[in-house]
Amino acid sequence: MSPLFGKQVPKPFIDPARGDPEGQRLRQAAGARDWRSVEAALSATREALRREFLADAVAMNCEDLSWVDAWVREQPESQTARLMWGACAVQLAWKVRSGLAPRYVSSDQMKGFHDWLNHAQEQLDAAANMAPDDSAPWVALLWCGVGLGIPIDDARARFDNAISRNPQTELATLAYTTHIGPRWNGERDLMWTFIRDLTGREPEGSPRWSLVPTGHMEQWVSDRMRGDSAVHPSRYWQQAEVQRDIDDAYAKYLGSPAKRHSYLESQFRELFAGCFYLMGARDKLRKELEQIGPGIQGLPWGYLGSTLVAYQSAREAAGLK
Repeated sequence: MSPLFGKQVPKPFIDPARGDPEGQRLRQAAGARDWRSVEAALSATREALRREFLADAVAMNCEDLSWVDAWVREQPESQTARLMWGACAVQLAWKVRSGLAPRYVSSDQMKGFHDWLNHAQEQLDAAANMAPDDSAPWVALLWCGVGLGIPIDDARARFDNAISRNPQTELATLAYTTHIGPRWNGERDLMWTFIRDLTGREPEGSPRWSLVPTGHMEQWVSDRMRGDSAVHPSRYWQQAEVQRDIDDAYAKYLGSPAKRHSYLESQFRELFAGCFYLMGARDKLRKELEQIGPGIQGLPWGYLGSTLVAYQSAREAAGLK
């Protein structure tokens, strides 16, 4: 573009790879039905956090299982093939259900949702048994449990299996927090007890401080859906204790000189940015948005309406194009 008109701002897009070059490459391979490239990368990955991340990034928003079908047919004894079939089927299940409130989901959609989750669970159970030290199947099994509404004790067992194999797991803590929160299968006190107990043991700089804004998003969305909260949802983010909680968690993670590396950092930045937007904290919002994009996540912006429209509204509120 001519300098006369200024610098062109790239259009935002949904990026399941969270800006990770290898994640993007493997997603392209999966789209081309090149499961061998995915297998080679995941088999070479020894770090549990990295393996969880790559499996999640490749599977995210999957709508076509033909490439993992072929993989399992050709290598039925491959644990990674079973893992990826299950992780992709979980994503397909959520696509079938849609992100709408339960009253807007048809009985056929709900049946398809549960059917796909049960199919995914079979493959993930097999993957967990084939590689007992791998935490990645347990992450996907936790998301199966959210949708299937398994008992809290069973979800806790899945979380314990994940964290015993990867004590630093971030994706499993997010899934378990979702399961026990008021929006799905638990209730607010149970969720907040878990978050406070876990973060109370975390050092400054830990990515797990992102559980605090996660909890507030879960509670706020639940309040909107149920309409039975003590504080009207429109006032939730203006409560002083909520704002202090978000600011404190931010200072202990993204705002800390001790901030630890996370493959999910861009996702967590968006989570805090969404909170700042709803709080009306313009300067903090702008600071985070300047480090985000053009690739973004579906949430938290999807809680506010159309993902890309809501994200653009947040940028405009921060004085950004």
